Amino acid sequence: MTNYGSLARGGGWIAAVATWIGDEAERLGIDLRGKLTHGETRPWSTVWWIETDIGRLWFKENCQGNRHEATVHAVLAEISPGLVDAPIAIEPVTGWSLTRDGGRTLMDASVGGNRGVEITSIARLLDDFAQVQRATVGHGSALIAAGLPIIEPREAPRLARICLEAMAAFPAADPRHLTPDEHRRLVAALPDIERSAHALTDGRVPLALDQTDLFPRNVFVPRSDGAPYRFFDFAEAIWSHPFGSLVMFVWELLHRWQVETPDDVVDCRDRRIQAVFDGYLGAWTDYAGLEELRVLCAHALRIAPLWRASVWLRVLDDVPEAVTDHGGTPKAWITDLARPVLL
Repeated sequence: MTNYGSLARGGGWIAAVATWIGDEAERLGIDLRGKLTHGETRPWSTVWWIETDIGRLWFKENCQGNRHEATVHAVLAEISPGLVDAPIAIEPVTGWSLTRDGGRTLMDASVGGNRGVEITSIARLLDDFAQVQRATVGHGSALIAAGLPIIEPREAPRLARICLEAMAAFPAADPRHLTPDEHRRLVAALPDIERSAHALTDGRVPLALDQTDLFPRNVFVPRSDGAPYRFFDFAEAIWSHPFGSLVMFVWELLHRWQVETPDDVVDCRDRRIQAVFDGYLGAWTDYAGLEELRVLCAHALRIAPLWRASVWLRVLDDVPEAVTDHGGTPKAWITDLARPVLL
């Protein structure tokens, strides 16, 4: 197993997890038919599985900063049944969760190396995800009580300054380090970040779930014709402006559809990207017209890389031995703050 500190567990931990799963299975009348088997350990989580009479069950433990996922997932499943599968069991203190096998992800189901990124599939997926977000409107208190972090758009300038100063202070050999030139360029972008934060704060779309990590690996394909996509992995989710959730798909679509974009902007004006994003925004037109929603979406996508960078900085603080492999990720995200989004 990859040695990622607290997520590299020994025999005592494995025995404790097996006992917990056994107790939960007995409570639920589930017959275990195999031993607990390691699936994958990454800096942010460790995942294991076990066969049962109702199919494979998946066990997950997150790094310290993301342990709220289990309780958040459970609340989301209550708010949006059918689009978020409920956990079989959760342990709030440790953040352990046990879930049914959800089937193939969009990435698993892809053909030709496109990770399932087709106009029809992504348009349907984003429409379904908008319904999850719409369902969370008015339920912020329940999600926040479950541990969902709040990062309101108005906090973006302050958080950006904190992240920039922290990254400039890392040693030059650290992959998270911002050089003086990089730091100055990003500081120069702060007035634009402040304008986006004000536009989103004053806009008519309410705060809701922002998954921040919405991409083909975190989406189950429909179980049957006409059934919806289903969503999972809420470890990095926040309570914020909902449109920021599109940020991962911005880069997914640009890359998979081989859309060229200049180094100084993020150009999403390709007709295919506009078509799928307009479909998503169509779910919000009771709050504002489509043109106004496009403007808000561009502002949300301008500051969304900040949320991604801050999450990665948190993960690497929890698991410092992962800096060698993943230390460049927060820097890759935060440098996008200097790039306006054209939508």
